[in-house]
Amino acid sequence: MDEAWERFMAAFKDAQREMGAGRPEPFKALWAHTDDVVIMGGFGGYERGWEQVSARLDWASEGLAAAGRSEENIVTVAGEDLGYTVDLEHMTRHLDGQPRPLTLRCTQVYRRENGEWKVVLRHADALVQKDEQQR
Repeated sequence: MDEAWERFMAAFKDAQREMGAGRPEPFKALWAHTDDVVIMGGFGGYERGWEQVSARLDWASEGLAAAGRSEENIVTVAGEDLGYTVDLEHMTRHLDGQPRPLTLRCTQVYRRENGEWKVVLRHADALVQKDEQQR
């Protein structure tokens, strides 16, 4: 992985912590501001296009109230201009004054634009137990 990728990933992790604390701007700054960006949000629904994704990030950050955030990387792939990560994101949400542990399974896709890495897709949903009855 190159130095630009490593710097971007460090900024990405910091920005996600800010997002969980109700400050979405650092995270939003890491996204491509184009019509082809997509978010499949961890709280349901999806948005396409920067205007809609930006509004969804504001909305999600407002209600997230997450602390104790950590990431568990499953896989990272980064090429010349396209990369992706698959992570488990662990956090504790505080709802109605009660701590509630939450783990999201997240896939993010990134592309290099004008020499800088940008987020173009985030797909997150709650990690649920494996269905042992499935065959």
